Amino acid sequence: MSNESGGAGTERPPDDRRGAWSRYWARGASHSCLGTYGDLYGGAIAAFWGPVFAVLPPVARVLDVATGNGVLPRMLLACRHEPGVRCDAVDIAPVRPKWLGDLPATDRARVNVRGGVDALALPFADGVFDLVVSQYGIEYAPLDRAIAEVLRVRSPRGAIAMVLHHAQGQPAKVAALELEHLAWLQGEGGLLDATAAMLEPMARASTPQGRATLQGDAAANAGRERFNAVQNELAARGDGKEGADVLFEAREAAMSLLAIAGRQGARAAASALADYRAELAASETRLRDLRGHALGAEEAQGLRDRLAAALGGPASLEELREEAGYLMGWALRANSAA
Repeated sequence: MSNESGGAGTERPPDDRRGAWSRYWARGASHSCLGTYGDLYGGAIAAFWGPVFAVLPPVARVLDVATGNGVLPRMLLACRHEPGVRCDAVDIAPVRPKWLGDLPATDRARVNVRGGVDALALPFADGVFDLVVSQYGIEYAPLDRAIAEVLRVRSPRGAIAMVLHHAQGQPAKVAALELEHLAWLQGEGGLLDATAAMLEPMARASTPQGRATLQGDAAANAGRERFNAVQNELAARGDGKEGADVLFEAREAAMSLLAIAGRQGARAAASALADYRAELAASETRLRDLRGHALGAEEAQGLRDRLAAALGGPASLEELREEAGYLMGWALRANSAA
């Protein structure tokens, strides 16, 4: 999840960003790339984290910065079963991962997730973590200050590992496409406008008397024709294209709104539509933040060099690619001198 202020990209008000990510995590998403992975990350990302977690000693303290719904702590528990391997996980959003409640008591005691924590002011003492990690999160904060905090809480022999958004990566590419779709959905004459025009006619259609009034209602008939035309346009926009999930999800939402109008009336449907507009606006905020804070090669290399100098040991920076060739991000590891 993003933190309080923007990094290399355009800055957004803290409440806008916090609210956008809070909405996202509250929906139960396990991570931020649901269009690419399932409930847990696999492929190249899992292959990166496995060795990072495997070299931890049997007693170790890990910090996950910008944890979201805690996918990295979850992966850590799956990789390391020793009771002495523990994880603190923080996020600026008020996260409450549901999977924590399903853990055995022994594993639940190993993870402490805290929401409302800014990456620029970590609530931990100096030098306490053997490993600090972050995935698609810390780059949303001003990196100079966030990395200074990471270095402060890292133990003298501790390591750092991160997966960061890549400016040319698949998540940033899909985000750009989804932003185009969102602009159309929310724009004048788009799906939301067409749906709004159908709420009152759908409410009337729920009774025989109301249906009778619709037969000669030119405005209602024009609204229906426009709604059908927009549905066809949506199908053409999304047919076989990347980033189209947002379109088909919106189509399902539109049909649900019409059903609400039929069951509960136009006022209830209009309220639900307003909520859905807010949800799409929050999605737009998240996607713009992703694109604005993805790192180019120069930024990523500069971060690697900074960590290498600070830790005194080897540091590596690689592009994470899936078997299909998709570029998923930067993989960064830095270790202390032996």
